Parts: sequence; structure tokens; C-alpha cells
Amino acid sequence: MMVSGSIAVTISAFRHRQRRVDPGFAVLTLILLYALAANVIAKPDGLAISAFFILGIIAISLVSRVARTTELRADIIRFDDTALRFIADSLDYDGALNLIANRRQDGDALEYAEKEVDQRGQNAVPGTADVIFLEIDIIDPSNFAGTLDVHGVEVDGHRILRVESPAAPNAIAAILLALRDTTGVIPHSYFEWSEGNPLAHLMRYLLLGRGDTPPVVREIIRKHEPDPARRPRIHVG
Repeated sequence: MMVSGSIAVTISAFRHRQRRVDPGFAVLTLILLYALAANVIAKPDGLAISAFFILGIIAISLVSRVARTTELRADIIRFDDTALRFIADSLDYDGALNLIANRRQDGDALEYAEKEVDQRGQNAVPGTADVIFLEIDIIDPSNFAGTLDVHGVEVDGHRILRVESPAAPNAIAAILLALRDTTGVIPHSYFEWSEGNPLAHLMRYLLLGRGDTPPVVREIIRKHEPDPARRPRIHVG
């Protein structure tokens, strides 16, 4: 702990250009590093106990995350007035709800136009269907429950539902189920496959709240809605 604290203070001093104290902090850090190394060599038991303690915490944390991966992680879902207007307009247009999941990059009109073209080509999006984009901004992945505030945003005619959540799949599943319950219409959501190793995507989801989203969304919905006929539809291409 003392070594960690001294390193943090030294880095802070260098960042704030505290030239008078930089050398002192650096020397103190080296002394503490030497003391740590000497102590570990003389009495390695402390290091072994610490290592087992850390491994135990990591193992318990991973088990907890795996056990809670299919939770909705949302106590309340609130749609702002703009989001409600987008949903009502889409229902008025064709009586359906078609949502394209998007991970925002530049957030400009070109991105949404290209995404819509790609999804209409890769998935069975009806040619004349009205579409709304759905975007999840990841916040602290250690949170498990709370309120999802869905905000409606318009970018050059493209309508987007944006929400902040600790995990993207859980938020998408919760929003789709909420749309079904609120409107009485089974929503359709469209995704594209993520490139990469499935195990790597699994670890990214457990640690960062992102991964290969469609299968996880489908599994969360399956767990919370036993009737297949009432489940929001998940399309992946």
C-alpha cells in the first residue's frame, strides 16, 4: 500500500510539474520499492497470502457476474417526450416497431444512413418499414440495477433512442420488453454479428458490459418471457 501510494503521489507531482519535490518523491518511491523487495525475499508468506486473497476476490466477482448476466438490471424505464413521440410516429406509420441496434462512432448523419442501408441488406428489415436506432452508452459496469432513462435524439432526420446503462445487452432486452408491454406491439430488433472470438466477447461482456450482444439479448429475453410468441424478435445478419 505504501509503494502504491508513493507511486501515485510521484506521478501526480510530475504531472503538476512540481519540480522542487519531484526528486524527493522519486527517491522515496525507490526506497519503498527496495524495502518491499527485501521484505518479500525475507518473508514471502505475506505475498502468498495477498495473492490468494486477490485471486479469491476475482473468482467470487466472476461467479457473481456470470450468475447475474441474464438480469434486466433495470428497476424503472423512463422514456422522455421525444422518445415517446418517435415510438408513436413509428406505430402510426406502419403499426410496427423496428429498431436497429447501433454502437455510436461519429454520430453523424452518414453513420446512420450507412447503418440503415447495411441492416436492410443484411437482415429481413421490410423495405418500407419505419426504423428507429437504439444506442446504449456504457457507464460503470459494476452497477447492476437502477433507472434507465431513454432519450430521443434526432440527427438529420434519423431518430435515435439513447440510454446509459452498465451493460448493453441487458438494457436492450429491458427496453424491448418495456416497449412490448407499453404498446402491445412485439418489437423487432436488428443486429449484426460481432467479429472476433466468442470467448473474448464473453470476457468483454463480463468485464466491460459489451460483447457479442445479440445472443445475450435473446437469452435475457428468453429467461424473462417464457412464451415464445410474446418475445421481442431478434434478427442477426
